[in-house]
Amino acid sequence: MPKGYLIAQVNVTDPEAYAEYGRVAGALLKAAGARQILKADSAIVVEGRPKARTVIFEFDSLDAAKAFWNSAGYQASIALRQNAAVGDFILVEGAV
Repeated sequence: MPKGYLIAQVNVTDPEAYAEYGRVAGALLKAAGARQILKADSAIVVEGRPKARTVIFEFDSLDAAKAFWNSAGYQASIALRQNAAVGDFILVEGAV
């Protein structure tokens, strides 16, 4: 079964508030079995204008990634991020 991925590209506007979101979301990601597979600030932009921070989390499946995203706990944590960062978030299925 293909893995599922959450790809986040973020520009942090309030580092202190974002750190609180990171703490809460990180605990929820861990509980959901997600694994961080990309170092947040290691990207080298060769073309285009992505956000400053890119993070990829791997889940056992796309359904598991969707379940995490739609969970009550994660949905509640989004309020912590909304005034601390601007970002794009994508759920995608990996190749077999």
